[in-house]
Amino acid sequence: MNDAAAVGRFLREYHPRGLRPSGIRRLRGSVRGTSVAYRVESDGQPTYVVRAFRADGPVLAQFAGSSAETMVDWVVSRARTLQCLEESGYAAPRAVRVRSGELVGETGPWLTWATTFVDGPALRPSREQLRMLGASLGRLHSVALPAGSGPRPGRAAWHPEAAVAATLARLTAVAALVPADWQPMHAAFVATAEAVQAVAGLLPEAVVHGDAWPGNGVQTGASEVTLIDWETAGRGLPVLDLGNCLAECHLNSDLPPDQPQAWLVQPDEERIAAVAAGYSAIRELSAAERDLLPQAVRFGAAFVGAIHLEAALTGGAGGPSMDARLARLRNRLAISDAVADLALRHLAAPPG
Repeated sequence: MNDAAAVGRFLREYHPRGLRPSGIRRLRGSVRGTSVAYRVESDGQPTYVVRAFRADGPVLAQFAGSSAETMVDWVVSRARTLQCLEESGYAAPRAVRVRSGELVGETGPWLTWATTFVDGPALRPSREQLRMLGASLGRLHSVALPAGSGPRPGRAAWHPEAAVAATLARLTAVAALVPADWQPMHAAFVATAEAVQAVAGLLPEAVVHGDAWPGNGVQTGASEVTLIDWETAGRGLPVLDLGNCLAECHLNSDLPPDQPQAWLVQPDEERIAAVAAGYSAIRELSAAERDLLPQAVRFGAAFVGAIHLEAALTGGAGGPSMDARLARLRNRLAISDAVADLALRHLAAPPG
């Protein structure tokens, strides 16, 4: 099946009016793989994004914390997360339902999940835009989780109950294979995962984004940034989400993918202060969250690093691409304490 045939089958689920071939643009993936996404413009209707996933495809390792055993479980839980945010009034992409009214459609072996397209300029990012990014994250972490038996957000990719266990299992499995010059990195990943595991049950849970950085933010108003790309989102620990954002806010949204050095960062107090100011204006970290912040800044590196080490040491992955990934992980470990220290100067301290 080629793209034209796939689009025709997928879009029949949504029955768009005024659809024209020039209004369809593939964003990523391929129908020859396990996932593909398209931007769709049609006359008289809002622009939207349709993501399609093979129902028989595997749930990727980077979504370990979601605890989804099948792709159906994973896609439905992503859609429910955005449904809960819509019901709360939080600014995020909105569900575009199939003709039957369901959040997720089925087209042969494919599952489709559509959301509105968030239009606006990408973040540059300026100090003010980073403040707005921090505020958007703070508002997200302040959304009340639904009570009762109604729809609940799925688990985030980094939900600690499953993500930490998966991370430690991978690190244990490769421990005897780690070269001497990789051992400090491996040990740091283990220490971070264990530190999060030790206190996870004592920390507040909320809806988290999982990949909040300038490339996933769109300025949608004079004082508002809307987060996009919610595949990693769901219930999780806000401090891990904030820690990752404080590290990744140093990246610009237009970085060249073929220049690995451009993805390495040095702590910039102005950027960190802007994110912290926006976040603190909405939500305060608890004392326990502040204590964990250095580990939270590097948790993303530990989680992803365990996947990369497993791929390199047991799967045979290597070459320039793997070298670039490992360099980025070492960089995030190296800067984490400095990023956390600078952030704590600007994050509001809890009363008492």
